[in-house]
Amino acid sequence: MTDYLQDLGYLALASRLKRLSEKLAICVAEVYAAEGIKFEPRWFPVFRLLADQGVMSVTDIAQAIGITHPAVNQIAAELEKAGLLKATADATDRRKRMLKLTKKGNDLCLQLQKIWKGLHASISDSVAESGADLVNAAAAMEKALNRQSLLSRYEQYHEQTKSTKIEVIDLTPEYSHHFARLNRAWIEKYFSIEASDLAQLANPERIIENGGAVLFARIDEKIVGTCALKKLDEDTIELIKMAVDEAYRGLGIGRLLMEAAITRAQKMNVKQLRLETNSKLKEAVGLYKAFGFKEVSPETHLKSKYERVDLVMELQLGCAAAPSQG
Repeated sequence: MTDYLQDLGYLALASRLKRLSEKLAICVAEVYAAEGIKFEPRWFPVFRLLADQGVMSVTDIAQAIGITHPAVNQIAAELEKAGLLKATADATDRRKRMLKLTKKGNDLCLQLQKIWKGLHASISDSVAESGADLVNAAAAMEKALNRQSLLSRYEQYHEQTKSTKIEVIDLTPEYSHHFARLNRAWIEKYFSIEASDLAQLANPERIIENGGAVLFARIDEKIVGTCALKKLDEDTIELIKMAVDEAYRGLGIGRLLMEAAITRAQKMNVKQLRLETNSKLKEAVGLYKAFGFKEVSPETHLKSKYERVDLVMELQLGCAAAPSQG
C-alpha cells in the first residue's frame, strides 16, 4: 500500500511533520529508556532552556520557544511533579510565575549532557542520509509564514485565479523543455524515470513527426500542464504524458487538456483513444473515467513498455461525451 500522506503532497505537510515529530519523540524516548533515564522528550525545550538560563517566567519561556502559555504551564506542571522544577512567584509581581530547575533537575541535566551529545550525532546522521537540511528548511518555512500568513497567501491565490484564462496551445520550440519538466515531476514523485520516458521527454517533436500532437496548457506566458497524442495505428491514438503543475492543481487544467486531446483525436479520424496508467494515481484515473474511458483486459498492461503500468483504458471516440460532474 502506498503512503497516502505522501500522495497528498503539500496538502498533508502539517500531518507529515506531526508524524515525523511523533516518530522522533518515540525514538528519543527509547534512547532515554535504554539509558535508564526517566525523562519525556516533550520536556526537552523547557528543561534545556531553564538549564541554560537559570530562572525564567512562563511568558519569557513561551516567547523563546514559540509555544503557548498553556503548553508551557502543562510541561512545567509535569516537571514539577517529577521533582525537576520549582515554581515561585516573582518578587515584584506576584501574578508572574518564575520557573527554575531543582537540584534534582540540575543533577539530571548533567547526566543528560552525554545522552544529548549522542542524540545530536544520531539525528544529524539520519538527516544527512535523507539529503535534506531539515533544521534550516524549518526555519525558512517559519520565516516565510511569519512574513505572510497562509490565509493571506490563500486569499491572494484565489484573487489571482478569479479571472485566470487558461488556453490550450500546440507545441512550439520555446515551450519544448516544459514537456520534460512537467512530466519528470509526477513520474519521479510516484515512480522512477524509465528508458522509454527519456526518449519521449528529450524529443517531444518526434511525436508530432509521427502523426501525433503535443499540447500545453498556458496561463499568461506560464506553461502549467501538458499532454500528448501518440499515433499507434490508423484506428488508435494513445494519450500519453499528461501532467499538471502541482502549484496549479484545482483549476480544471486536467479537464481542459483532456477535452482538447479528445477533440484533436476526433479530428484525426481514429476510432479509439487509449492510455496506460497506474491504479494508484486515483485522481487521474477518476478524470479518465469521468470522460468515459473504460478499463480493458487486465492482461493488456503486460505488453506495456513501462514497468509502472498496471491499468490500460480506452475511449471509443464515436461515443465520447462531456465529463460527468460527480
